[in-house]
Amino acid sequence: MSNAFSNEDVAAAAEVLAESIRRHAAVMVDPDAPVRGALAAIEALRTSARRYEEVIFGTSGWGPVFADLDEDDFDEDDDEHDHDHDHAHNGVGPGTTPPMTITVRARYDYQIPDPDAVIRAGQLARIRSWDGDPHGAEPVTGVGEAIYELFHLSGSTFPALDVPELAPGSGFMTVHQTAAPLEPDDIVGPGVDLEELLISEDEDELLYDLAEPRYATREEAEEASRRLEGDDPAQGV
Repeated sequence: MSNAFSNEDVAAAAEVLAESIRRHAAVMVDPDAPVRGALAAIEALRTSARRYEEVIFGTSGWGPVFADLDEDDFDEDDDEHDHDHDHAHNGVGPGTTPPMTITVRARYDYQIPDPDAVIRAGQLARIRSWDGDPHGAEPVTGVGEAIYELFHLSGSTFPALDVPELAPGSGFMTVHQTAAPLEPDDIVGPGVDLEELLISEDEDELLYDLAEPRYATREEAEEASRRLEGDDPAQGV
């Protein structure tokens, strides 16, 4: 294969990852570390790990090394393991309740074995990001709202794209509960239409939506706000 990155790129990505791990470890063992400092260390580690995987894939073709760390070690000859996996698909065995699945478009599915735990995480994110504001004490009422609070705390809907090389524009997010989570064969292979997968199914339940317009100037933003509020003087002419 044609290498997309050089050996120097690999070495640089590895060094950044190693430094991120050291910084993360130092923050995690510091009882006085501020919450924002801890969150920054976590995000920096995640970002550097993604970059390392990108460079390794572009150089060697090997896939993500950090994915599925809790899975059994890979063994292509372990037919019994494959057999067991078929009966426990997505962690659901006989007699158990399938986990709630949400779709955040553009589209990523997340298994949620305990929706209440996600709501609690969203509540904690709200408390942290709205520190000192009465809104921080208001209860998070559902999974969709919890997802929004997690995004709000991070400061970006998709933190991986929050890099100087990309200028964010307008966008929107939807959170649906879905009964048809993606399977590997849904997104790879002949005849797959990825654009079609971005359209919600009729049976999907909309939990939350968020529009994030981004204007070139403050004046444009204020003008748009007046239109939304119906205070535009021109409308009365």
